[in-house]
Amino acid sequence: MADFKAISADNRLSIAYFGQCRLVKEILLFLGKKRERSFFENNLTTIKSFSFSKDFLKLLKNNIENGLTRDRFRTTNTAFVRQRCLGFTDLIYFMLGLGKSSVQQELDNFFSDKSVSYSKGAFSQQRSKLNPKVFTWLNEQQCSFYYKKASHIRKWKGFRLIGIDGSTLQLPYSKELAKGFGHFETRTENGRKVVLARVSQAYDVLNQISIDAKIKHYRTSELALCESHLPCLGQGDLLIMDRAYAAFWLMSTLVQQQKSFVIRVKANRWKHAKAFLASTQKQQIIEVSPSKEALNRCRERNIPTEALKLRLVRVPIASGEDHILITNLVDHRKCPVKEIRELYRKRWPVEESFKLLKTRAELENLSGKTARAVLQDFNRIILRANLSNILSKTLTKKGIDYCNKKRKNTYQINRTQAYRKTKSIIDQLKQGMDKIIGKISDYAFKLLLQLEIVRPNRSVPRIKRYTARPSNFITYKP
Repeated sequence: MADFKAISADNRLSIAYFGQCRLVKEILLFLGKKRERSFFENNLTTIKSFSFSKDFLKLLKNNIENGLTRDRFRTTNTAFVRQRCLGFTDLIYFMLGLGKSSVQQELDNFFSDKSVSYSKGAFSQQRSKLNPKVFTWLNEQQCSFYYKKASHIRKWKGFRLIGIDGSTLQLPYSKELAKGFGHFETRTENGRKVVLARVSQAYDVLNQISIDAKIKHYRTSELALCESHLPCLGQGDLLIMDRAYAAFWLMSTLVQQQKSFVIRVKANRWKHAKAFLASTQKQQIIEVSPSKEALNRCRERNIPTEALKLRLVRVPIASGEDHILITNLVDHRKCPVKEIRELYRKRWPVEESFKLLKTRAELENLSGKTARAVLQDFNRIILRANLSNILSKTLTKKGIDYCNKKRKNTYQINRTQAYRKTKSIIDQLKQGMDKIIGKISDYAFKLLLQLEIVRPNRSVPRIKRYTARPSNFITYKP
């Protein structure tokens, strides 16, 4: 294997941009091509992906360190006025870089270059002055910049595909969290109380970006959370949702807002779907009128109650059953049955994003037991996940394309490693922009050395759990 540390940062950037080189021979052959090497070394900031990434990070740094941001997202007018060891700016950087260790260990690492001993109690006092919406606002700014400036935004027939899905988070038990997010008692002798929160996100499934994410009371319905995502979406978006979102009032709202959708429906609850399932047709155009309950929902929201012209599509699955999809893409020439079936399968990344957030980012392994701490942790992890996805895909796209041309199988980045390694970029951002190009080149280089093979058509049986999951023990983090 090559001694990659001996290679200069500029040459590492060249290799990262050009492709993955594991052997010394490959690296020497590449570096021997003087024309390519001189081009990359002399034009580092002109390479589109690296220039974009630098501007992307510069925007984040400017927004964090702007005094107006501090004034807008502090809980009181006197908060963050004095010069403290952990002021507003440092607090944002620290929370973005929080890992799996205990808060005290993370604080010790954060202040390792200073002769300062900072306690977790002092951190709790400082975070109580911070509005959790600051991370949501920063996420909106970064996403807006990405969609305006990025050159490789993936779409489907001109649509931005948005997967909307919900899940639950198990939170540590405290009276404040039980009151704010809801709880239930387990079916055991002791009747242990478990605190749960309902989460939902509108997720760009092709570009793997969480456009909007919400955490609410456990009793909040997924339909209500879906409705709260709609102001963040535009007319060029196509929403893909599962059975929980098949409601007339929601479809009527989407039609009124000129948004397209593909939703799976329950055949036993929709008479049109039940009749269609009993037939042999692959697709059918229908007119759906609101029920009495749907009429009331529409009137409450001032939504049109006219019948909707929609399209049913049959999707055979491996078990021999058929799934039924309903959509307002009624033109079968522009969107054939086969493409609609493939379209619904593209929803899967939103499910994978929850897996990444829960298992890799440890979304349930919180750094506090107050409602404010929960909101801060949720919003900051969503922001960091987006930073990781945008930077990793932008920086490694051409390198991965080069690798896939040379290999039998298709490869992709390791998203777990991408998320973890984003911390080094956040740390460099805090120190300054002088060495940021070298840092992001090192980031891209390491990701290209840790690619994972794409394994399509994998299926894992779903196991129903009847017992509560074990709690996360905040006190015993290493």
